[in-house]
Amino acid sequence: MRLAPEMARPHGTAAAGLLSAVSAGQAVLEAASEGFSGRVEGVFREGFYVSGPSETLFAVLGPRAWPGPLHLVVDELPELASRHDRVSVGGGALTAGRLMIRLDGCAPWAPSLPEHLGADSRAWQDLAACPAPELAVVWEAVTGDVRRGDLAAATRRLQGRGTGLTPSGDDVLAGILLVGAIDPDRRGALTELAGSARTTRLSRAFLRWAAAGQSIQPAHALLDAAASGDQPGMCRAAASLAGVGATSGRALVAGVALAATGLAPASTRRMDSRPNDVWRRSGDRPDAHL
Repeated sequence: MRLAPEMARPHGTAAAGLLSAVSAGQAVLEAASEGFSGRVEGVFREGFYVSGPSETLFAVLGPRAWPGPLHLVVDELPELASRHDRVSVGGGALTAGRLMIRLDGCAPWAPSLPEHLGADSRAWQDLAACPAPELAVVWEAVTGDVRRGDLAAATRRLQGRGTGLTPSGDDVLAGILLVGAIDPDRRGALTELAGSARTTRLSRAFLRWAAAGQSIQPAHALLDAAASGDQPGMCRAAASLAGVGATSGRALVAGVALAATGLAPASTRRMDSRPNDVWRRSGDRPDAHL
């Protein structure tokens, strides 16, 4: 998934100086406390990823990026850090290579979910189509899994399917988990599924936050519009979300729509139809940017 809707300027086009954070997701706020030490894990055209201990992972992005749980959005990004640059936090600022980003005063990204989705199922129908060719072989089965509330089976079919740091199958799964998290009683089981997903480290981080009820801004705009039955608002939010990345935004839309129309009520759900299964996390695949 590409995290920003517009490309950042190429590396080295301007001298780095003291920058200011505009918004910070919960993953950033939890990680980037005084004394944090990590490395730049990967660099892409819109920003870079920071890796720390215990699977800590977040992204540093320019001002046109969407707020999200893994995102530290800054007021400008005149150049990018380099892979393996040391990242540290001290004195209220994050330093990555030649960049120094002031953290105080930034707005936390802490969205909430609606209590229910009020939109008619017909409003979701066109949004729930299979979003990528690599998912066609499992789409009918995943649709059935979601309708039965068997999200463990849906996870096994979708996890790691596709290419990139967040494969399209994981993006669909993130949408399903996000809608599932509307029911607080599901969240513990959803978090276990997300943490066990056999996929990349970055994708697991995104899935964990979806299971906790947090995603990027246009995904929440879509759910908020659906909660009030605002179909034009749903269309606008879905279009914004679908514009993220080559296929990832469309996959996230499809996962949200699939769960919004098909997820079984909590009283009949089966979060894991095979409780004795033990899933081992796979090693992270080398890259393609989000």
